[in-house]
Amino acid sequence: MRLTRNILAFLLAAVLILLMFLPVALVSGVGRRRDFIFSCGRLVVGTALGVLGVRIVLRGMDAVDWSRPPVIVSNHLSNLDGPLLVHSLPVNPRVLIKAEARRIPLVGWMLKLAGFVFVDRSSAARRQLALEEAVERITRNRSPFVVFPEGTRRRGGVPGEFKKGSFVIARRAGAPVLPVRIRGSERLLPPGRRTCAAGTVEIDFFPLRDPSDVGESELALFARDVQRIIEEGGAA
Repeated sequence: MRLTRNILAFLLAAVLILLMFLPVALVSGVGRRRDFIFSCGRLVVGTALGVLGVRIVLRGMDAVDWSRPPVIVSNHLSNLDGPLLVHSLPVNPRVLIKAEARRIPLVGWMLKLAGFVFVDRSSAARRQLALEEAVERITRNRSPFVVFPEGTRRRGGVPGEFKKGSFVIARRAGAPVLPVRIRGSERLLPPGRRTCAAGTVEIDFFPLRDPSDVGESELALFARDVQRIIEEGGAA
């Protein structure tokens, strides 16, 4: 049953992407309406999740003030995390995403069209360029931004230390930081597994944190505080 659900979800998602490719190219590419590509993306992800039997429980999102575009920082447990989080948000965020995603047929092009920022972690200079591009997305377009500060999926249940890049973005863009905790995705699609199980993923949103008064030399400490909030469930 699990394999059947995964094959069906993949086929439905692939068909939807193919059917939407031309409308997305015209509306989002030529017409510059980025909201359309996010609507299409949510349809694809929502359809796949429904077939897979993945349910999402949200807590704390209604209390978030979205009037200032935040930098949304989250723990990272599974390849499910990015699609689940972007699908669940009431805003259309850009995402700092690894450069390898650009090579995914059609999807990589759509991610670029949506304004996602690809980061090449093999070079410090390229990482810096990606940070600068992310700051520009927030300040010029007032786009919320999603970053997974651990940099890669967590393995063995041990969280990776939050890197300070996302907090540099927030400070330079004058944006608040929105801590988010994802729980349960690693049970459904753990690192190394190709098929997704049915089940529930919980996403908790915690109060915004303002890094504007934090010096860049203190950002590592600020990052540790935010990571502690996420790991301890909002405890300061």
